Amino acid sequence: MLGRSRLAFLCVSMLVLASCGSKTRKSAVLPASSEEQADFGLEELRKNLESTVLENYDQLNNGNVEALMDGVAIDRKLQIVGVTPSDIIVGKSPAALGEDRRLYRERDVQILSKNLDVHLSRDGSVGWVYDEISLRVGFEGREASIPIRSTAVYVRDVDRWVLAAEHLSYGFPVTDVFRLAAQGKLAKVPRLKIDYGGPRERAAPLIGLAGVFVNRGDLGTPATNRSDTLVLLPGPELEFHNAIAPALSTLFGPGTTVAVREFRIEVAETKRVAWMLASLTIQAKFNGDPTSIPLRASFVFERGKEDGWGIVQAHLSVGLEQEQLSAHVFGTP
Repeated sequence: MLGRSRLAFLCVSMLVLASCGSKTRKSAVLPASSEEQADFGLEELRKNLESTVLENYDQLNNGNVEALMDGVAIDRKLQIVGVTPSDIIVGKSPAALGEDRRLYRERDVQILSKNLDVHLSRDGSVGWVYDEISLRVGFEGREASIPIRSTAVYVRDVDRWVLAAEHLSYGFPVTDVFRLAAQGKLAKVPRLKIDYGGPRERAAPLIGLAGVFVNRGDLGTPATNRSDTLVLLPGPELEFHNAIAPALSTLFGPGTTVAVREFRIEVAETKRVAWMLASLTIQAKFNGDPTSIPLRASFVFERGKEDGWGIVQAHLSVGLEQEQLSAHVFGTP
């Protein structure tokens, strides 16, 4: 089905052709409005980003790491988070980017897109995506499908999209999160060197908004201006599109507190979009005993029409060792 903006564009084109082909009747043809033309351009950029993401999957499946490196914003301070606790890469041109970081890579794993969702900033300079990836892994003569949640930020580099941030996770039940944390089996998030991404006064609203969100669930200003917000919380069913998500303090029980520990912020050149990687610590009670739970969190912020910042995408997860993931999925390491 054609979108309204593309339909308007095609209708105008048909009118122009009709007027050129007729000698007896001339029709006044009005050009598409500047807003319609802008929407049409954004749709083309969105499709281009969608193609870029799918091409990256193909490169991963072929083990072509060099080609993937060409599509990374190496001039930026990257924020890359994998499923395992130690798989966190930050900074400019980090050496670890050249490694094959896929889970179960020794089993000829394949990555398939199941639900790719692409969004752009209002000016088309930044895109953020979500996908539920199907990780196809060979196991005892059969093929298992492991759902991996993927969010990412891409920036426009002249005539192409390049990756600036990525967060992969496995949705793990909250009861199991509690159990592993109480047993001391959840690895801590690697320490992050704090980076404000510019002046501290500019970063302060973003840090404050992230703190308000994890404790109260408030997304901020653009939640009222956009209809495509996304929140992913640690549990497998805790995926919220354009809906109010529960705060972590509610999700983990009465008396829970959540603190934003270290963070790294990047701001787009337009100063209208920003993204942040953060480590969180949840203090809660499990069977009456105090329990500390480490989480990774990534946020995408956009300035609303009223110049207030808001969260348009939030992804919170627990880092799992591959052995822990295997135990949960296969019942064995």
